[in-house]
Amino acid sequence: MTGQAIHFGTSGWRGVIADDFTFSGVRRAAAAIAGHVRAHKKTPTLLVAHDTRFFAEEFALTAASVLKEHGCHVLLSRGATPTPAVAHAIIQSKLDGGINITASHNPAEYNGLKFSGPEGGPALPAVTKDIEKRATAIPDPPSSHDKIVDNFERLDPREPYFAQLGQLVRFDVLKEAKGSFVCDAVHGCGAG
Repeated sequence: MTGQAIHFGTSGWRGVIADDFTFSGVRRAAAAIAGHVRAHKKTPTLLVAHDTRFFAEEFALTAASVLKEHGCHVLLSRGATPTPAVAHAIIQSKLDGGINITASHNPAEYNGLKFSGPEGGPALPAVTKDIEKRATAIPDPPSSHDKIVDNFERLDPREPYFAQLGQLVRFDVLKEAKGSFVCDAVHGCGAG
């Protein structure tokens, strides 16, 4: 028997941590994503990243482990990474896609899983419907926390993203502007 249904909305699957969004669900979603991408390429390379939410790093490691078990080459992001940096890394490194563990703008009790294809943007409905269908067919896998070996190749998508921003944003003009600019990342992965 499978657990709660996984439904992708705008830019991902989200739910309340430990109620709708669980390790079991992440394992099923990652296995379904692996099935989807492997239907298009035998050994795809995917980036797995996360934000700063409760257990986000552990959910990301779980997703990475499942992808690896299902024949994907996995790059794991170093630390919390904003979604635009994940998208840039997918495009710049010519990856086959990526999973980002984040609930974006949702309240703190939520977490989520975004899947982006090789173009870096959120997966389109045809893709998410395929992933949902595959996830429904996957029984709840047993817990594998004690079997996870974190020997993943790491990628830091932030620095190349900042370099690209430096090409697009006139920081010299902002520096000369009168007044101050303040940004409060509210504990998000844009901090720092």
